[in-house]
Amino acid sequence: MPPGKFDRQAFMAVLTSLTLDDYKSIAEQCNKMGEQAKKSGLEFAYHNHNFEFKPFSGGIGYDEVLHSTDPGLVKFELDCGWMVAAGHDPVAYLTKFPTRYRLLHIKDFKATAAPSLALDATPVATELGRGHIDYKPIFAAAKKSAVEWYYVEQEPPFVEMPALEAIKVDYEYLHRMD
Repeated sequence: MPPGKFDRQAFMAVLTSLTLDDYKSIAEQCNKMGEQAKKSGLEFAYHNHNFEFKPFSGGIGYDEVLHSTDPGLVKFELDCGWMVAAGHDPVAYLTKFPTRYRLLHIKDFKATAAPSLALDATPVATELGRGHIDYKPIFAAAKKSAVEWYYVEQEPPFVEMPALEAIKVDYEYLHRMD
């Protein structure tokens, strides 16, 4: 493979093979990057996907990163869509760790028969309010936490409508939440 060319298959193989010890190492790296960011007047935040919630005999990778990082150096961006896709509850995490989260990543997926723990088994994305994620309790928990920023991500492909119509649906959903 030529230098600079992304090998998706190799990347997915690495993600699939991560162990709990790898997540401990990831936490150490996050602490180092958080320290560098802080020295530069910035904050470092960790963003989750669904694969971090794979269970191991000693715990869950995401929980290892959460517990093994320094709260003064590492913040978290909670991707609600991926967390729910993995079968976990954003409200529970926001409630248990209210000071760790600064950013809330909002997206919706159509319901699946079972949780998805692999990026290559992505649930079908849809507009906010047209999937199975109930954001009312998530937003209520976020208001009681240190979350400062909310980001909407409409995952492609846009099958049911063009992208600009989809973001309009997302916008209207959010404005009905007040």
